Amino acid sequence: MNFIDTDIFVIDKLFPNDDRYENNKAFLNKAEEKFTSIFNLFELLGIASFNLNEVELMKIFKGFGETYDLKILYPSTAFISVNGFVEALFEETFQKIKLKMNFQDALILVVAEEHHCSKFVTWNTKHFIDRTYLSVQTPKEFLED
Repeated sequence: MNFIDTDIFVIDKLFPNDDRYENNKAFLNKAEEKFTSIFNLFELLGIASFNLNEVELMKIFKGFGETYDLKILYPSTAFISVNGFVEALFEETFQKIKLKMNFQDALILVVAEEHHCSKFVTWNTKHFIDRTYLSVQTPKEFLED
């Protein structure tokens, strides 16, 4: 299971002139079993909101899974109460924050780990390496495997 971080979608959607665009696109086309989280999708929408209008944002939101042929993951509720869910999610997120992560990255990583993804693919490897048991690599490194 290949978990894809937000920066890959940002480059694909907003920065076609980025030096990493070709490797980024090749990765998105080659990777199988692709996943991301609802938090990644909303992070992308927040970034894109500065450049896109409401209709364009809605198109990304409604068709995201189909566009990238991936599944969007949500935090696991594990049949617990709402309070128990929120408490568990933030406790796990806090454990990541203690490893010197920002809130958004910590929340995203918690979801990737909860769903037992095998690889975490991002251009921002330094944000995740040594903070997870998942294999963390760039799209370029993924393509070289």
